[in-house]
Amino acid sequence: MKPNFAILSDLAYSRKSFVVKKISRSSFSTDFHFHKECQLVYVVSGSGVRIIGHSVEKFEKGDLTFVGANVPHVWYSESEPGHSEALEAISLALYIDSELFCEQMSGLVDVKKVQNFFNESQRGLKIHGEKKALVVGILQEMLEQKDMHLLSSFLRILVNLCDPAELTYLNAPDPISTYSIQPHGRIPKLMYYIHQNFRDDISLEKAASVAGLQIHAFCRYFKSLTNRTFSEFLNDVRIGFACKLLHQSDLSITQVALECGYSNISYFNRCFKKINKMSPKEFRDSLETRNRHKG
Repeated sequence: MKPNFAILSDLAYSRKSFVVKKISRSSFSTDFHFHKECQLVYVVSGSGVRIIGHSVEKFEKGDLTFVGANVPHVWYSESEPGHSEALEAISLALYIDSELFCEQMSGLVDVKKVQNFFNESQRGLKIHGEKKALVVGILQEMLEQKDMHLLSSFLRILVNLCDPAELTYLNAPDPISTYSIQPHGRIPKLMYYIHQNFRDDISLEKAASVAGLQIHAFCRYFKSLTNRTFSEFLNDVRIGFACKLLHQSDLSITQVALECGYSNISYFNRCFKKINKMSPKEFRDSLETRNRHKG
């Protein structure tokens, strides 16, 4: 299931850094897609399956999520118990051109914190608790606001989202990109090597050699940097790639396992479930459920 690139006409041909709108349709079912704008979505009515990055979850009325720039996503409607058809799909959406916003604000305030939030939001976020109620209330007010009142409400939402309390990440960070940008000379070299060779059997000795360290020193250094053993980290990379293949290809689960460097399918299944809280089959079944409702 390869995502399609989408252009948001409300922002593409203007200098607006954000727009809020109410969307009412008979169904949430759309193409699996991505766009350069971030997106805050509140589900007013409807339920089904939500896919953000590698995360596949059920959603229902009251769901509030934030999708970072260029993250593949989609909401698919399903009928609820007691209903033969899916309920009307109604949502409130706030679209943000994060690059333009930071450019416009950089001369007024330090935008480093909000830039960090936008970067982290590529993992996808679910908002809950009192923060959800507050953000939804502001979002509803924005539908009727203009000019400075609208801008003020938008900034209030950003202030709340930049506070990590009552936010849950939907996806683990990409381990290679996270650590390859650290200012340690040996780490970018090691991450590049892992990226190129993770399908093969990379021994601890080889990894230590690439990093230019003795094995015991490498183990201590790697654990202090990533909070994982090298074996755990390598599994994270492989399973992350497996999720992409399950999204974007029709390969069987066995073929996916082999493509990711697992010759033991049972071990692949255990690793996948440990990281994603569901088996590869359950993950693919969720996608097949999406296809049935789309059809």
